[in-house]
Amino acid sequence: MSHNRRSVLGAALALPAALTIGGLAAATPAAAEAGTVDAGAWTPLVLEPGITPNAAAVPEVRLVTIAGTTFLQARGLITCNLTADTKVGRLPDGFALPTAYVRATAPRNNSQGVNACRFEINTAGSVTLFGANTGNPITWVQFDSVQTVWH
Repeated sequence: MSHNRRSVLGAALALPAALTIGGLAAATPAAAEAGTVDAGAWTPLVLEPGITPNAAAVPEVRLVTIAGTTFLQARGLITCNLTADTKVGRLPDGFALPTAYVRATAPRNNSQGVNACRFEINTAGSVTLFGANTGNPITWVQFDSVQTVWH
């Protein structure tokens, strides 16, 4: 019997992989159907005054459910002049509200080496961007990378 750490670690890591591969190989068609995708319609965000949507990329959100897990997706682009953490909009009327805060990272103008900000939706449906200050204002934000689990 070997007590080599490398072989013990290799065996320990191989076991979960073997079990997973075996489970996938034995999956039935019914299990595959459980992996269906249900994508909701894109719905425009309601923006605050001073937040300008890009005409070719209006900010929108939708919910996508994959195998029983719901995700929020966003897309679009805004221009603004944010010098503090700021509410930039809210979810559209009738859109499901989250049961907990939902957070993601969104690209923004590159200023002083900072090129991302925090995108957050609270339980009331308010959309807030975090990371701006007077020395490092946010002048645009793209929402296309916002994809997160919906609570």
